[in-house]
Amino acid sequence: MKKFKFTLEKVLKQRQIAADMAQKGFAEAQAAYDEEVAKRDEMVHVKNSSLDQRATMIQQGSGWVNSVEQINEFVIGQDLRIKNQNLRLLEFEKLVELKREILRQAVSEVKILEKLEEKQRAEHKAQTDREQQADMDELAVLRFSRKENLIKGSHEDGI
Repeated sequence: MKKFKFTLEKVLKQRQIAADMAQKGFAEAQAAYDEEVAKRDEMVHVKNSSLDQRATMIQQGSGWVNSVEQINEFVIGQDLRIKNQNLRLLEFEKLVELKREILRQAVSEVKILEKLEEKQRAEHKAQTDREQQADMDELAVLRFSRKENLIKGSHEDGI
């Protein structure tokens, strides 16, 4: 009985390496995207804090005009930074989706090859089982015919 050898083993290993690299690239892109989201969220938090500070100054009384003007200018600038960050996030989303598609394709190729290997392994096992069964049948026939010859021979001799 010969051992099963998958003929595309090297291709499968190469595709698995490519899938691992794609997974790493996707994880890095996702981490970069998450980092950019955190930056944007921090910008929004700072803007909201400034708006709260402005409201508090106005409620406290006089002498707030210059401070409120500075806060208003900061909020306008922060809105612009948030807008730019949102545009950056769109670029990162596209990159993440591209990496996800590359990963999906690589994993799909690996799964196809793994299924092919399983199919060929099952065919090899079935073929081996058939060969073993044929060998066993042949041995059984030989034993039976040998016993029959011994029995026939003893009857013919008058024993």
